[in-house]
Amino acid sequence: MVKTNPHDHHLYRVRIMELKELSQAAGYRAVGLTIQVNKKENVAFVVGRGKLEEIRQHVAENDVDAVIFYNVLTSKQKYNLERTLNVEVLDRYDLTLKIFDISSSDKASKIQIRLARLLKEIPYQKLLASIRFKTGREHPGPRSLGEYAYHETVANLLKRKSILEREIGKMQRDKFIQLERRRKTGIPTVCITGYYNAGKTSLFNALTNLRKPVGPRPFTTLTSKYYLLPYENLRIFLVDTIGFVMDLDPRLIESFSLTLDDIKFSDIVIITVDISDPPELMFLKVKTCLDCLNALGIERRRMMVVFNKCDLIENFGDAEPRIRKLYPLIHGLDYCMISAEKRKGFEELFKILANKISFLHERVGEQLQACFQKNSQMLL
Repeated sequence: MVKTNPHDHHLYRVRIMELKELSQAAGYRAVGLTIQVNKKENVAFVVGRGKLEEIRQHVAENDVDAVIFYNVLTSKQKYNLERTLNVEVLDRYDLTLKIFDISSSDKASKIQIRLARLLKEIPYQKLLASIRFKTGREHPGPRSLGEYAYHETVANLLKRKSILEREIGKMQRDKFIQLERRRKTGIPTVCITGYYNAGKTSLFNALTNLRKPVGPRPFTTLTSKYYLLPYENLRIFLVDTIGFVMDLDPRLIESFSLTLDDIKFSDIVIITVDISDPPELMFLKVKTCLDCLNALGIERRRMMVVFNKCDLIENFGDAEPRIRKLYPLIHGLDYCMISAEKRKGFEELFKILANKISFLHERVGEQLQACFQKNSQMLL
């Protein structure tokens, strides 16, 4: 990791440790970790020449298979690093996709993963093309009238990208139709979201009495799950969907628009927070979630916060001081404390939901209809 913020004395360690956890989830075993402090990333190698040589020696001595960077690499940086280190080089974007690939089990998530990978691969292939052009000879073929092979490679990638985008667009249109049908029933939609491993699916299972897969691996849920939940006089469509991750690349958000629509067009979005996390880490995770929801255009009045895993706090009286540290982020948002594992705190949760739902359902329906019309026009 190259740390470019001189005022960050703690959070960079949180980020690098999360990178280690994600690496392990992708099947790697970490044999080393290094951080370089610099005003800006090196244009050619991300790290400086001295640090690069240090990494190269470490790779050789430990028989390393891959070097993983927290920083998002440009095509040029990735090419130069792989050529120098002679091993696979990944960044946070590549690593997240690897985990997605392991967890994906349905057509929609697999298509979105392929598109996200293409968005990163196309500029890399174009770079390789320009390098071959500069070091190559005249055009191949009689009288140099032929084309370089890379032209066909790049053209095929762009064609695949276009096909995937169109396929996702059609699936998105079908999803809009399904969402509109649900909306016409008059039953509001409540989406459970939050940082990965915050207990989203555990909460979904506790409320629905289902047994959807949960586990320590990040991004266990890639495809949204719906369930019609009756609770006294309140009926809602409950949705469990994908979790967020720190410093999420905008290209990943763009690629997973099909899944993120479930969050975007919900009446209420429940932000699930692991209250047993250290306060600094909890602050960073909540900020990440709010940034992602803001990027999706979700108004704060549609959000609420559920502090999960209260049973893991030794002294329950410590919960409120922890929450107060988040006030700069969650001011004005309704919140409650629960334990999905122990099934406690649900009455307060539903009380807040009932109060919020009554005046939001119609507004979200108008947004859904506008997006449906826009999507239909693009597909014509």
